Amino acid sequence: MNVNSVKGDTIEARLRCLGAKDIQQVQGIMYFVSFDSSGTEVSYCYNINAKNKYFLQRIKPYPIPEGIFSDQEQVVEFIKRDLAKFNNAHLSHNFTQFIDTTNMIQITSKEIEEFFLNYNVDKECLDNLSKVLRDVRTTISEAKERSEHILI
Repeated sequence: MNVNSVKGDTIEARLRCLGAKDIQQVQGIMYFVSFDSSGTEVSYCYNINAKNKYFLQRIKPYPIPEGIFSDQEQVVEFIKRDLAKFNNAHLSHNFTQFIDTTNMIQITSKEIEEFFLNYNVDKECLDNLSKVLRDVRTTISEAKERSEHILI
């Protein structure tokens, strides 16, 4: 019996208890799991690597790598907290704009990569892009300072 298979089966059962509506197994070491969070699909992909570590990434409503976890308990707890945060965020009148903005950032990241890897980009252009992105990060940082922190 494959140890990864047993670990995968155990975490699958635990994620179903959290309300996973669909889990797809790909070759025994990669899993796709999706949840309905207040009407928004929140889905993840995780795999168990050769070092028996779990690499987790959120796929929907926007893709983002979440990190490497040492055991299934950490994966389940992360997803549980993440879903609670999405359930709370869904109550905001700004939720749709938040999702749209985050998706725009993902698209922009892909466009920057495609631009840089496929074109001879001059320094002035990169300097301008860097300044705009620093300004965005500053805006976020300043907004955090004046906003209430949500503890979940």
